[in-house]
Formats: sequence, structure tokens, C-alpha cells
Amino acid sequence: MTGGHESDADRALMVVRLKSRQPDGSVVGESRRVCHLVAVPDSDSMPEFLVGYCGVRIFPGAAEILPAAVGMPCEPCMARSPISAFAMLRQFRDRLGIQSP
Repeated sequence: MTGGHESDADRALMVVRLKSRQPDGSVVGESRRVCHLVAVPDSDSMPEFLVGYCGVRIFPGAAEILPAAVGMPCEPCMARSPISAFAMLRQFRDRLGIQSP
């Protein structure tokens, strides 16, 4: 990032998982309830939605913040994250369906 903002490597991350029952009443199947990595928003204001490193938009009330990395991880989130321990996943971008930056 530019303009005085912290780089992705310096940002705090949250682990979130979609709730099975969405705010609009729809149901999310277990296969979609993976644990996404989301950068903590820059500002004190509530963003319209959070964005996982995989690109998924997570709207208010649609997910739960997890206290730890538990459950099935979102592999594209891990591969795109700034966490160096996940760097090995970047070699599997094609298999994970991730576009190169």
C-alpha cells in the first residue's frame, strides 16, 4: 500500500467464517463455511463489507470472528495472505484457481 498506510505484511488479520444462516435468511452450506483471512479495517468506521484475501465480500452479520484459526481454512486466502508461513501455497496458484497479482 502507499500513501502512509501500513503494508499488508504489517496489518492485523482476523479469521472469520460465514454463518450458516445469513442475515437475509439464506443458508450457507458447510462446504462454503471455510475460515477466511481478512485484514482488520484501517479506519474506526464500519466498512460496508470486509474482503477476504481470496476476494470474498463478507457483509455485516454474515460471519463470525473466530478466536483462533480453527476449522477448514480457505486455501486461496492463505495463498494470497502476507503470512510468510503460507508462502509455499503460492506455488499452487493454478490448482487453487488464483490469478497472479
